[in-house]
Amino acid sequence: MKNSAQVLSHIVNQPQYKKLGQHQCIAAVQALLPPHLQTMVTFAYVRHKVLYFVLNHPGAKQEFDIIITSIKAPLKLYPPEKCKEMEFEDIRAYVSHKPAQKSAPQKETVPYYEERSDGTFENPVKDKRLHEIIEKIRQSIEHHKQ
Repeated sequence: MKNSAQVLSHIVNQPQYKKLGQHQCIAAVQALLPPHLQTMVTFAYVRHKVLYFVLNHPGAKQEFDIIITSIKAPLKLYPPEKCKEMEFEDIRAYVSHKPAQKSAPQKETVPYYEERSDGTFENPVKDKRLHEIIEKIRQSIEHHKQ
């Protein structure tokens, strides 16, 4: 009987899920970067046998350029297990100057509840102003109930 890892590896190796295998390979290469640099990677992709990392800060690109030479050599000699089929000749990075899209602020919706009162209750308040307010509430309830 196959376990879940075997089933997933079988699925990833099928041609229609080639992009999933690329994603796993990119994640494995990204894991080789220092943690503070990993957080500055917006996304990554492969095009024409070049692995591109899109960074969100110019300082991250400078640091990436310094570090990448020490990562490229071992990667070519010992590629990660997930990158055996996918070959890329170079690794590059650039900074995306597009502002990050903020999700649209969600409007708070006030829930609508069916009125359960029928407006028949006592109004024992002796203060005239409060008595009038409660009577307006009673009239509003009776009006909406009809």
